[in-house]
Amino acid sequence: MAGGKIRWRKLFRTLHRDIGYAVAALTLAYCISGIAVNHIDDWNPNYTFVNTRIDVGGLPVGDYQAMQDHVVTVLELNPKSVKGHFMETETLFRVFLTNTEEVSVNVETGRGLFKQVKTRAVLYELNALHLNSIKGIWTWVADIFALMLIILVLTGLFMMKGKRGIAGRGKWFVGAGLAIPVVFIWYTVTGA
Repeated sequence: MAGGKIRWRKLFRTLHRDIGYAVAALTLAYCISGIAVNHIDDWNPNYTFVNTRIDVGGLPVGDYQAMQDHVVTVLELNPKSVKGHFMETETLFRVFLTNTEEVSVNVETGRGLFKQVKTRAVLYELNALHLNSIKGIWTWVADIFALMLIILVLTGLFMMKGKRGIAGRGKWFVGAGLAIPVVFIWYTVTGA
């Protein structure tokens, strides 16, 4: 502030720089999560399914509840996670668990597959932040982050002047950036 006059562009550059530093980590987190969630039709960004070969030994013959109890005991599963069982064929016995997990066992050999759901390291947590499934205080953190991004955008628009600023070549970049969502919205609404 020289002679009582606020130097807006200098203030905008300072705010833009410092806010940019403050939001860098969260911006990366949201971007990585956004890319992952954008492709949810192609893959599950939160979970992966793991098939593990198992051998539970000989199963009690004929008593489905005893067969289920044997599988649960040998694999050290939580009995509360069991949703049911089913004799799919004469030789294939299945035990259904929570979270779409299941155990398939050949009753003659005792060998089979344990299909488990595992969370994807890092992506699961990033998606929880991005989609605000945490709620509570995180809602406020996300709102403050959004406000900081708004300030980042506004200070970025007006920190340069002349031919490099918004009145110069900046207007073309802003116009191009605005045109992309406008065209997609128009296309979606009109079905053109």
